Parts: sequence; C-alpha cells; structure tokens
Amino acid sequence: MFLQDGELIISRPMATLDMEQAKKSVKKLLNYDIDKVVCYHGGVYKDNIKETLKKYRLTEIFMS
Repeated sequence: MFLQDGELIISRPMATLDMEQAKKSVKKLLNYDIDKVVCYHGGVYKDNIKETLKKYRLTEIFMS
C-alpha cells in the first residue's frame, strides 16, 4: 500500500506480482481493528481504514 495525494492506494496491477494474493491480504486486514497504516513509500494513513479497505476490495483495481 502507498499514499497518493493523501489517498490510500492498495496496489496497481503493473506493480503487483500476484494480484490475487494482494486481494487476499486486504481481506485479512479487515479482521483487525486498525487505527493507522504506515506506508512503505512514505506517509501515514489514519482516516476510516476499514471503510477504505472495504471500498478498495470492490473497485476495479482488484478486478482481474
């Protein structure tokens, strides 16, 4: 995950070796009460994490 213009971006297909595994990883995160995400490429995301992760599970970024 990374931040782009203040938004949490899960991944991009061209930057992800295994998108199916990325989908599974996001789904696992929904089981936890997360108060912030520290991104590898900089930035900390703190806004409505569970809702954001749920939203990204349904967007085309995860469509094969």
